[in-house]
Amino acid sequence: AKRERSESSRLAFRPSQYYKCERQTFYFLKGVKGVDGIYPRSQRILQVGTRLHEWIQNDILMKMNELGYPIKILPKEELPFYGAEGVEIIEDHTAPPTEIKFIDFRFTKKFPISAMIDGALEYNGYPFIFEFKTINPNEFEYLIEPLPDHIKQGALYSLCVGLKKVLFLYLCKGTQNFKAYMVDYRDDQLEWVVNKIKGIEEQVLLDVLPDKEEDSLTCRFCPYSSICKKEDSYVKYREVEMG
Repeated sequence: AKRERSESSRLAFRPSQYYKCERQTFYFLKGVKGVDGIYPRSQRILQVGTRLHEWIQNDILMKMNELGYPIKILPKEELPFYGAEGVEIIEDHTAPPTEIKFIDFRFTKKFPISAMIDGALEYNGYPFIFEFKTINPNEFEYLIEPLPDHIKQGALYSLCVGLKKVLFLYLCKGTQNFKAYMVDYRDDQLEWVVNKIKGIEEQVLLDVLPDKEEDSLTCRFCPYSSICKKEDSYVKYREVEMG
């Protein structure tokens, strides 16, 4: 889970969305008004995840930094993308000091990347992005590498920040045990990210609706499912709402 304030009304590519259903991202970037369901359990998961992020950032990482541990926190000013043309760092004075929120306009024509990393660290001269994840015991037990969704999210962070290494730290919500995995991203993986977002953006700019991607779970919670179910719904929506 990410912090509530990471959600923005800006029409932009988001780490948790860009690699999923292209049609859903298309609707979002078009500004189509979806219907978001309110699920109490989802809200609880988000709120608990937010507090755990604050704990790991404020009470663990900051304390390690203050006590002189070999792992140190890298300030945003020392990251490769800091000061680059097309990158905007969003200052949030209520966020933990390790957290870095940014908007990156460098890879697309119109819609930027809007993202946030939990932190950037350095160990023995090796800088890396830090990502903290909380998962259920049944997932944690069989975890031997980062989850596929998280690897794709990390690729986008790596692309923007300019660091090839991303450390994923997993906390089991049942046992409070940890597992950590370092991913060293290759150039072809980062190229896949660029091609992915450029391809979706091109469809949006040309107003070409992507094909359906049938996934029962994704469709169940999709805010655009009522529009997507009928082939002519987007055409009608465009005529009424967008002129």
